[in-house]
Amino acid sequence: MVWIAASGVTKAADATTGEFMDAVTRAAPAQNGEDLLRTIVEGTASVTGEAFFRALVQKLAQALGVRYAFVSEFTAVKTRVRTLAFWFDDHFIDNFEYDLPGTPCEGVLAGEVRCYPEGICALFPQEHELVEMSAESYLAIPLIDSANRVLGHLAVIDVKSMHAAPRDMSIFRIFGARAAAELDCLRAEQALARSEERYRDLFDLAPDVYLSVGPDRLIRKANRRAAELFGFPLERLIGKDVFDLAADTPDGRPKAQRAFERFLAGEETHGQEIEMRKADGAQLWISLSVHPIMDLQGRAVATRSILVDVTERKRIEEALQKSEQRLAGILRTAMDAIITIDELRTVTLFNVSAERVFKCSSAWAIGQPFDRFLSKQFRKLLDDNLRAIGDKKQNLLQVWTPEGLTALRANGEEFPIEATISRLEIGGQKYYTVILRDVNDRKHAEEELRRLRQEKTYLQEEIRAEHNFENIVCDATSMKKVCADVEKVARTDSTVLIIGETGTGKELIAHALHNLSSRKDKPLIKMNCAALPSELIESELFGHEKGAFTGAIAQRIGRFELADGGTLFLDEVGELSPQAQAKLLRVLQDQEFERVGGAKRIRVNVRVIAATNRNLAEIVGAGGFRSDLFYRLNVFPVQVPPLRERRTDIPLLARYFLARLARKLGKPLEDIDADSMEKLIRYAWPGNIRELQNVIERAAILTQGPLVQIEDSLVARVTDDKPAFNGGGSSLSEVEREHILRVLVECNWVVEGERGAAAVLGLNSSTLRFRMQKLGIKKPKPGESS
Repeated sequence: MVWIAASGVTKAADATTGEFMDAVTRAAPAQNGEDLLRTIVEGTASVTGEAFFRALVQKLAQALGVRYAFVSEFTAVKTRVRTLAFWFDDHFIDNFEYDLPGTPCEGVLAGEVRCYPEGICALFPQEHELVEMSAESYLAIPLIDSANRVLGHLAVIDVKSMHAAPRDMSIFRIFGARAAAELDCLRAEQALARSEERYRDLFDLAPDVYLSVGPDRLIRKANRRAAELFGFPLERLIGKDVFDLAADTPDGRPKAQRAFERFLAGEETHGQEIEMRKADGAQLWISLSVHPIMDLQGRAVATRSILVDVTERKRIEEALQKSEQRLAGILRTAMDAIITIDELRTVTLFNVSAERVFKCSSAWAIGQPFDRFLSKQFRKLLDDNLRAIGDKKQNLLQVWTPEGLTALRANGEEFPIEATISRLEIGGQKYYTVILRDVNDRKHAEEELRRLRQEKTYLQEEIRAEHNFENIVCDATSMKKVCADVEKVARTDSTVLIIGETGTGKELIAHALHNLSSRKDKPLIKMNCAALPSELIESELFGHEKGAFTGAIAQRIGRFELADGGTLFLDEVGELSPQAQAKLLRVLQDQEFERVGGAKRIRVNVRVIAATNRNLAEIVGAGGFRSDLFYRLNVFPVQVPPLRERRTDIPLLARYFLARLARKLGKPLEDIDADSMEKLIRYAWPGNIRELQNVIERAAILTQGPLVQIEDSLVARVTDDKPAFNGGGSSLSEVEREHILRVLVECNWVVEGERGAAAVLGLNSSTLRFRMQKLGIKKPKPGESS
């Protein structure tokens, strides 16, 4: 419905309020005032907002017995209104907007009560909608807020003459006032919603990190920048313990704890720099400001925290500090004498080498005229050079002195030198730096060359550790051959049998085979055959149907089905039961199997990689393993050498593990000292790489400084390479037996668990028991000596 403006319509046709009230005496209302009031109140009491307006116009029309009722509000301009609810005969119609001029509503929205008991169409002949509605009468009152502003109007229209008792008019006014209040409230809510939306946008899109933390340390609110900074999805960040984000370092959780205690005490924190960690473990530095929010009882209930990322600044400061330390180190350890003089040629800096070259202390030399150290020829050359450097036209910053120049030591001794003179400016003052070398001092240069060669060797080891084959750190010839074999066979679908002692990295070889194959985009499924009881291995490999055995309460998918299209890695394959061996052989032959308790044959496309730390050929000969399965698995054997046979890899592996631990522990672990590295190289390593990794981790945890030391207690007694490994003295098995026995005694003969001997040695408990049996190690009976 659109009100059409009717030009020329005047107010002369309007009935006054008094005339309307006079006409009500002729009314025969269907309800008395109390009934009207009760009807409208009961229909609108339980609703607010837009629902209130709909209930109001419906109940008002029904109570007054009129056909049409509507409520409206001004749009952004005062010449146009929109309906909030319109009851049209017996139903609601969609809200609409219309222009105000020339309509019966114009006077109402100017703040007047308008009453047309009859003849409304004659008064407004150009309002075709009134004709279409068969309208006869019209009553409307303005909706006025507490500031006396007109917000809109409430109106009723009927197809018959409209007469109402004075009490009905009072009720009409009452609910007009209620509608005005509801409209005012609705507008306030809308304004608040817009304000909250703007605040939410500012909060979410702010460049700084905002957090709100409760006294329980849990994050209650966080903006998007917080999620981006810490690398967590926003929904995972909310509810997280804020201390989980702090780094476990002196600059991390202890500082965060102090800031939190200040918050609980109602105190603010400003600019506290705290070390934190991102979701991926990366280092993060923030500047923290905390404002506590207090309740009426004076208790801290939440924080308003701002976190500013200062990681880059801290890195720059750290780099600057390291640079200054390096510069100080260079000045302290430089082979050349470095002297700085001011414009008056007074010594302001005199390094350690200058002390050695000129045979005097820096404390004595600083403040002395530099000329006292110069020969006559050098003094004249310095005059010329400083003049040339100071000449802006020449634009020189540095000059070299010619050969054959000499200088004087503090004791007057003359000696040949090489030197450069350069200019620098600090705070508007000019200084000159002289770098001077005693040309007879070649021995120090040779020592520096040796140091650089050692550094080159170290860096080459670092490069080899970083650029390894599929995470396989190696330098030994035997391991390079293994890597070459892996690269060749990986591109085929042939079954591979990886043979090697426990802890040699067989699983890493399996990963390399999978990652280099055409199946790399499919899953690599692993199963340790020694970790499960024999009666469960078949179920794990092939799955089972519901009810196949006691406890099988649901169908289970086996490892072969999970690995379809990919690779299945069977570790410790020599531990398979005879029944499982038979089924595995069938799958290798036919690529088909049945679930335990099932009859349906399932076809898969799986490449099998097996591994064992036992001599399967010997076990086959003893009847403990099927020969036909062995031949199926042994299509391409890969023999992984033990660590004691690849000693050149030990430094690479040790430094590789140390670098990873430095990041994990947040410690500045730089290297392993020479004596400790020698211990590692000479040790027998019965637990191989896994044992080495455990030893490095324990040493890293115990170490306080940047250089890691391996205590004797972390490795077994070490003997010289020749007698230990070339047949003299103790044999390898005797060294191994002694080491295992010592660890068992230290662990009170506990084999399994976190503190058991197997964990200390880096072995599986089943492997350790096998070796104990092989080496004849038995737990002593009470009263016996171990």
